[in-house]
Amino acid sequence: MPDLRDFLSRFRPAGAPGAAAEVGPVLTLLAGTDAECGRIVAQARRDAGQLAAGTSAEAAAIAADAGRRAAAAREEAVRQVMAAAREDAAAAVRDAERQATVIRALAARRIPSLVDRAVGTIRRLQREEP
Repeated sequence: MPDLRDFLSRFRPAGAPGAAAEVGPVLTLLAGTDAECGRIVAQARRDAGQLAAGTSAEAAAIAADAGRRAAAAREEAVRQVMAAAREDAAAAVRDAERQATVIRALAARRIPSLVDRAVGTIRRLQREEP
């Protein structure tokens, strides 16, 4: 049976394999990749800037169109309200004219009897005077 110390020594940390000079060529190869990544990121930033500018212009155009459509909708609403108000006013005038006609007819029928009553009252008062 192996000694416990021998068994545990298997799990002892060990240093990195090889000397540092061995990773030099690998890191040199990665330098080109790093530069390529930098170019890709720079191009992505330029593309993003162009997209942002394009979408800003598009958003401004959409907002301007929405403003024009809103103004047209307001004008149409005003036109409809004014037309309804004019129709209401015309109906009120027609109703007032009908009422005036009825009142004139009623007055024309009542005036003769009212005049007769007034004249009769005046004559009676004249006779009663001492």
